[in-house]
Amino acid sequence: MSHDLQADETAAIETARVAADPPGGSETAFRQGDLVALVGTTTRLYEECLLPNGALVEAPTHLPFYPAGARDAFRCRPGTLVSFAISAMDALGRDVRAPLLRWIRDRAAGFADDGLLRHAYAVHGPVLDTAHDVLGSGLLLWAINARPQRAESDVAQEVTRGVASALAVRWDGNWFRDHPATEGAFRAAELAAAELGLRAASTAVGIQEWMRVADALRQRRDEAIETLPDPAGTPTPEDRDRLVEAHLALAWPCSNNPGMPRERLVDLAERAVGLHNRAPVADSGDDASPLHLTGLQPAELFWLATARAAVNDPGNAAGYYDLGLSLADTDGHFPEASGHQALEPSPKPVLFAHLLFLQAADALGALATIPKSGYTGRRRPV
Repeated sequence: MSHDLQADETAAIETARVAADPPGGSETAFRQGDLVALVGTTTRLYEECLLPNGALVEAPTHLPFYPAGARDAFRCRPGTLVSFAISAMDALGRDVRAPLLRWIRDRAAGFADDGLLRHAYAVHGPVLDTAHDVLGSGLLLWAINARPQRAESDVAQEVTRGVASALAVRWDGNWFRDHPATEGAFRAAELAAAELGLRAASTAVGIQEWMRVADALRQRRDEAIETLPDPAGTPTPEDRDRLVEAHLALAWPCSNNPGMPRERLVDLAERAVGLHNRAPVADSGDDASPLHLTGLQPAELFWLATARAAVNDPGNAAGYYDLGLSLADTDGHFPEASGHQALEPSPKPVLFAHLLFLQAADALGALATIPKSGYTGRRRPV
């Protein structure tokens, strides 16, 4: 990206954020009919990204509407993507654990031997990114076991035991063996996610050793959070995405654990995204609006909306939610990032953004207002 374009986008972000208190609390300006349609689009997109072998891909690159010049997103990220797929579909009353967890158990290369997820896999199982995904492994344990009554199947138990045991046996009192040492937000997020996941797994399965490891992780977690640096700055694009994911995970769901400084973590997440201390406003619909130049990522906005709702701030939560909704195209597809003509096409639609949309809609109570049938509502009691 050129220096001029970076400057334009920085200015656009600054222009697009104004101090405001969105009216109506959690009531947003998005029409109910549009919400119903968008929930339907999201559930159909999920099914388009779920392959017959159980692999869940980042985006439906095999379908004709996917941009020809966008990056290849036909790969599996079973940590965060499967975690939020389970959690988001739980919010609709759909239990999607079985095919996703069977793919991890039976196809993810090395999982049966190692027990920890890697960052990325090919759809038939080989590893594309060999680094251990401690953050994603912890989030997966949390997602599988957040509703224990849905985690009683054999495959859910097997994946839970494999991931939890791998985390627990690697913990040496300070860090995870065979996993490179990290620092700052990366270290704090990995510790917090591992603790969250082990607590959920221990509660669901009844293995107390995992809870004892979680207690030990908590001390190191608190130390890492106390010394978190201000994320404001200009990291490289690669580091920026990892930094934002770490901060957002700390803000939610890792902050569900007791003792977490929830307000501070949400504030730091906003700093990482670039939205500190500024409430968002929805898109005016004008093609010349600065929002169309910013590179805003809907997934991050919906994640912030969920985090703000979790700290009882429905006004700003609704603001982030509305802003994220405004970035959907006329087909109801969310891009990875809002575009600019000088940039390569953004992947669109991306499943992760749609899953975070469901999370935010649930956190704001929007899912409770739509018909409870078919693609648009709860199919069975949660």
